[in-house]
Amino acid sequence: MDIVTGFMIWAAEASTIGVLLWSRWFYERQSFYFTWGTGFIFHGIGVGMVAMRGTLPDFVSIEIANVMALAGIGLWVAGMLQFDKRRVEPFIAIPSLIFVAGMLLEPVRTSFSYRVALFHGAASVGYLMLIATVLWGDNGRSQTRRVFAACVGVQVLSSTIVAIFALISQPQSFATGNNSFLLLLVAALCFIAAIMSGTKLINERNEAKLKLLAVTDPLTNLLNRRGLIDEFHLLKRLHASDSGMLTLIHLDLDGFKQINDLYGHQAGDEVLIAFAKIGMAAQRGRGSFGRMGGEEFASIMYVANMIEAASVAEAIRTTLKQRPIIVGEHQIAVTVSIGIALADVRTADLDTLLSTADRALYVAKTNGRDRTAIGTESDVSIVPAIDHADQQDTPARASMTQQVAALRRIVAIGK
Repeated sequence: MDIVTGFMIWAAEASTIGVLLWSRWFYERQSFYFTWGTGFIFHGIGVGMVAMRGTLPDFVSIEIANVMALAGIGLWVAGMLQFDKRRVEPFIAIPSLIFVAGMLLEPVRTSFSYRVALFHGAASVGYLMLIATVLWGDNGRSQTRRVFAACVGVQVLSSTIVAIFALISQPQSFATGNNSFLLLLVAALCFIAAIMSGTKLINERNEAKLKLLAVTDPLTNLLNRRGLIDEFHLLKRLHASDSGMLTLIHLDLDGFKQINDLYGHQAGDEVLIAFAKIGMAAQRGRGSFGRMGGEEFASIMYVANMIEAASVAEAIRTTLKQRPIIVGEHQIAVTVSIGIALADVRTADLDTLLSTADRALYVAKTNGRDRTAIGTESDVSIVPAIDHADQQDTPARASMTQQVAALRRIVAIGK
């Protein structure tokens, strides 16, 4: 089998992969599938037209063919950027532009060996761009990405060797390049290995997406109950040697059934989404906010003390109370009742925290709603609230020291 036949096989394989990627894009509508598919189609057609030199006009089999093949490499880079949800930059056109610029030089345009060296030099640049894109940022730590980059690295080496041989031996056609077929075979094998690594990357992405869906509430995009449980164990590991506390804040929207009855379930969903944003904004990197189910939410955070936990809860409660949620023509006033439980980070038990926070939430509900209550092993305390200063709160065996400290903290934050 001669090198021209090898080119045709390469072109057929690349085009077939391109069509398969297009079909995947048709069903999933992920932009990187379309971009990669187009890249393989361009590359395949370009290599095929190069192999048909003598049958096609020189302008088509040289200029257009090589530019298309190199554009395919640029599109692989573009697809990788899309795969990582990054913006596609103009630099993806560099390989094609290198060839176009080189062909403006008379010695290159009229010499077969110089054109071969130019093409493979431009291809090497494109492959290096692909490697840099694959290894960019934290994603580059993935073992699969490193394997993929290594396979593309062999492509760089192969293309560089072909370019050097072309300059040294000055072949006048593909038939006179003694080592070209061997290098083409090596490149083809690494090309296949790179495709296999790329397939594994896609599979890993899909698995990660499924795992994310398993711990995410589809309406609010917050963590669900399972995700919050995972977050608790993560925070406990991260702060195992610290002296702070883990807090579980249980939040329940007041009168949510009436909101659904009066305004409809669509409005109810809008209220849940709006409240989710308020809760997320209050975390400030200390933990995670999630939806336990229905109108119940929870926050799991690492805090320094009880005052910090109460401050976050009160910030959520007062923000929601002061901002009516606009749904269509309606302004819906919503309040929330909150129960808080805390434990030393080293001895924190999730079931105990959940039970204590539930008891505190029940006290907040039975004491007029729109309240925050803090639970301990033995009692529950209503947190004094600025907006309830004119009302008589009824604490359940409240600790006066804790209440005064919490009130001072809340007043300071409100200033």
